[in-house]
Amino acid sequence: MRFLIFLFYNLLIYPILFFFITFLSLFSKKIRYGYIGRFRTNEVIKNYFNKNIINPNIYWFHCSSFGEYLQVDPIINGIKKKKFDCIIIVSFFSPSGINNVKNKNIDCKVYIPFDFYWSVNKAFNIVKPKMIIFSSADLWYNFIYIAKNKNIDMILINAKSKNYFENKLNLFHHIYRSIYQSVTKIYTINKNDFDSYDRYIGSDKIYHLGNPRYDQVFLASNNMPEENKMPIDQRKNILLLASMHYEDRNVILPGLVQYLKKNDNLEVFWISHEPASQENKYLESIFSRQGISSEVINSQEKLNNCTNRVKIINIVGVLAELYWHAKIAYIGGGFSTGVHNLMEPAVAGVPTFFGPNYQSFDEAVQIINNEAGFVVKKGRDFIDKMDSLLNKQDKIKLASSQAFKIIKNNIGSSDKLVEDIIS
Repeated sequence: MRFLIFLFYNLLIYPILFFFITFLSLFSKKIRYGYIGRFRTNEVIKNYFNKNIINPNIYWFHCSSFGEYLQVDPIINGIKKKKFDCIIIVSFFSPSGINNVKNKNIDCKVYIPFDFYWSVNKAFNIVKPKMIIFSSADLWYNFIYIAKNKNIDMILINAKSKNYFENKLNLFHHIYRSIYQSVTKIYTINKNDFDSYDRYIGSDKIYHLGNPRYDQVFLASNNMPEENKMPIDQRKNILLLASMHYEDRNVILPGLVQYLKKNDNLEVFWISHEPASQENKYLESIFSRQGISSEVINSQEKLNNCTNRVKIINIVGVLAELYWHAKIAYIGGGFSTGVHNLMEPAVAGVPTFFGPNYQSFDEAVQIINNEAGFVVKKGRDFIDKMDSLLNKQDKIKLASSQAFKIIKNNIGSSDKLVEDIIS
């Protein structure tokens, strides 16, 4: 069965997928960057490893994008701290990881190679990793098939169950079952995911550990200068809208404009999920036409000096600090692909609002259960709940305290993973 899947994947599935990505790369700059970058992967790793002495302790981390990387950041740092002479290579599928990840503990950073048998095999022959650590998902058949044949240990962390686990009529059920069975150990975030993997492939390699991302945001918060961290009751009435998709914008924007016209004590920071000049200009024009002062912010200096009520942020790397100035936040994605990062606002003690697509995210469920955040289903719902929270300081302080407590109660999984990886 495994060999039949191997043939089916290599002769039909991946060639079709490769053709499809090639076609899409003609129209999408983001896809094109990743597509071109994968052609250079083996050249990059060959140039790096030809210049370095052979090292038996090479750890290869793979993350789909920047968000998945943040889950392994504390693990990479922990391994380097205990094995300072080891080599860390990190591969990405998306340009968001390549372009935004900056960590001095990473020795080599590349795009994951195309999943053709020969290109993956060549990459492994050059790198010769001791272990491969996957973050959350983005598991490629040949990448794992070849690693298994070369007896390379593989760990999957932050594993989440999938719908096809229970559906034997789904082609992915059979393809991915072979993939997951090849991985040495799988660490899930919660008990429900553990049970799902247990039913799918058996529990002899499944472990329930938690999410290292909690450690990442907690450590990042501790490293931030104290003067930049403002207590919730000393912050101005600032609403931070982060990772906004078009779907979130269309739900939130009409009611927000009307609220701003009636309440001149509220300021707004708006950060789109994928900032683009056309989108930023559209937002600026909507607010300006309604008599609400707004400005697109392209630099830190401009941000520090801006006095307009609505600041449309077009800067990378400022979001974590901005949360410490916000009193409430709306986090996008909940009306489309799924709510985005809720841990950064939580560690800053910011009560959050988000759309109804959140059930797959354990931190979102904890936030709702502990009344540290609120689900909204329509724009009017958001405005009413936001207004109620802003006018009840005791309620906002309690929600803030509960948000931080969720982070504090979930830290510690990174140290356990580091010990297991290097042992």
